[in-house]
Amino acid sequence: MSNTEEHSKILTHLQEILESIDFAVLYAKDISSADEFLMSPSGMMKLDACTMRLQVIGEHVGKLMKYESKPLSNYPQIPWHAIYGLRNLISHEYANIDEAIVFSTIKNDLTKLKEVIIEIQKKHEIDF
Repeated sequence: MSNTEEHSKILTHLQEILESIDFAVLYAKDISSADEFLMSPSGMMKLDACTMRLQVIGEHVGKLMKYESKPLSNYPQIPWHAIYGLRNLISHEYANIDEAIVFSTIKNDLTKLKEVIIEIQKKHEIDF
């Protein structure tokens, strides 16, 4: 794969992560505790939607970790392997998903992740 192709794919992965962050935050905006996900059918749908978006984020992080240029390596403050690990948990043990982890991740972690993804995206746009 050429540098241009890799660069373009990296930017696509970063954009997909940003979109999923925005959707997860939107879906959970009216949820004020993890228990609220379980209190109604609409809460369960929000949990499912948020969980799917966390899976998408993890999938793209996993792909970014495999690039030779290591676009995530300068950002050790983000637990990249844990993000990918959550993706694996969602993918392979969906019935064991803990709504408290989903809630905490969305409410406490996605804002910082978004900031870093935007920073990486800007760096790659400049380099391109």
